[in-house]
Amino acid sequence: MRTKRLSPLGFLMECLNIQTVSLSRELHVDASLVSKWKSGDRSLNSNSMYFEDIIRFIMKVSEKSDHQLLSKALSEIYPLEGLESSASPEPFVRKLLFSEKLTLPNLKEFTAPGIQPKIQIGSCEQNSGRRHAVLKLLDYAETLPVPGRIIFIDSEEYGWLLEDEAFVRHFAEKMNVLLGRGFSARFVIHFSSYRQRFVRFFEMCNLLLFHRNVEWFYYEYYDENVFQFSQFILDKAISLLGISAGQDNSTTMVFTDTPSIIRHWTMAESVISRCEKLFVNFPVEKCADVVEYIRVIRKRGTLYAYLPAPAFVSAQSELLSEILTGNHIDPATTDQCLIVNQRMRDIVHTQFKGLEDAPERIVQILQLEEMERRAFRTPFISCSLTLLGGRQVNVTKPQYARCLRSLADALDKHENLEIVFLSEGDNAPLPAIPEMNCWCKQNTWMVQMDQKGFRLSDEASIVNAASVTFERCIRRIPPKRKEKSSVTAYLLQLADTLERSGV
Repeated sequence: MRTKRLSPLGFLMECLNIQTVSLSRELHVDASLVSKWKSGDRSLNSNSMYFEDIIRFIMKVSEKSDHQLLSKALSEIYPLEGLESSASPEPFVRKLLFSEKLTLPNLKEFTAPGIQPKIQIGSCEQNSGRRHAVLKLLDYAETLPVPGRIIFIDSEEYGWLLEDEAFVRHFAEKMNVLLGRGFSARFVIHFSSYRQRFVRFFEMCNLLLFHRNVEWFYYEYYDENVFQFSQFILDKAISLLGISAGQDNSTTMVFTDTPSIIRHWTMAESVISRCEKLFVNFPVEKCADVVEYIRVIRKRGTLYAYLPAPAFVSAQSELLSEILTGNHIDPATTDQCLIVNQRMRDIVHTQFKGLEDAPERIVQILQLEEMERRAFRTPFISCSLTLLGGRQVNVTKPQYARCLRSLADALDKHENLEIVFLSEGDNAPLPAIPEMNCWCKQNTWMVQMDQKGFRLSDEASIVNAASVTFERCIRRIPPKRKEKSSVTAYLLQLADTLERSGV
């Protein structure tokens, strides 16, 4: 395969997508001269009367992307110079233009230490080929010494991914490992008018949906077209472009040259800028505002709570006040916690009363093993109160027992309240995430609470998908862990055990 000869100027022009004619017009010179500079057939040095004008033009074009594209390109040449955090890339532009000619080969395949991907640049046919290419992209990412960024854009609601159940679980596991290493990712979903696939996507990839290192975006009302488009990019390393014309006719092209990857990244950023965020993030101090927002929305539907253990933030106010006082939480913070508690209890009260006095269903899904681990762990730390209190908040065993007895009383008093115990062996479509609480009002909103604050979504597709997944999870739980009599007996038995064990 022929290589493409480029001078340092030509390399920058390729990376910034500067057309020969644009530079020739800016300098008022013939385009053929710029072409010779670009290929290196004619030298360009600091003594040239056009040298400073060229640098100014490059910097002017680069400003359109806040120098991100230019910094990416230069970091390929000077990887140890900390370009992405540099105040201005101009000194490196000058340094590069003083350099010798660069030769950028069109690589036949991309490789990484320890792996030998067998993907040829040009095409990977059908959905199985696309999955293979994506897997190699993730394999490559695993070899990188420094965590990078990954973009996934798909206009087919990830149908190519979901048609192979074993692969999608493997994909989610590999992505979760990369995210745990510090990688960040952005996923874009182009919804069709029916949004049928997203329920399955949520069921199989919810661990990624809940992960804080992933930003989710969506584009609504994506009409059916002849061609479908997909784009997957690993920062500075690999770009995959996919085109489909029906389920059985797709191709995926692999690129490893820096100019192409930078242009593709720019295109992806442009797509993302036109999309909506699936979640809105809020810091801890905005908790009261988030709860107030969801409290005033009145719409019929089941209220789900997916919790590793009973959340003390919604416990009885007297018990909450006692816990906060015992942990020496300052009065102002205590008052804020009580405000949040009252608003959350209002949501539950409204659910019990319902529209036109018709009670609406409430379901608490508690993670059985995690709840038991916390019951006998010393000290027992309330995650929700620790988050709101700004410091570790401990709960005594008698206080935990009172919370469990309160749940048992409410279960006996309210016909529309359900408490179910999800076990790790249930093979349910929900991940066990001990550090996260999640509340969801069917078809209305979903709130995730963790150590970083709150994520709120009122986008219909994800809320509906979450509701369906919660229901499927509940159906897989055996009767003995969701019938009221057995659940009440277990809560009271655990409360007795805690009270006997003391503080």
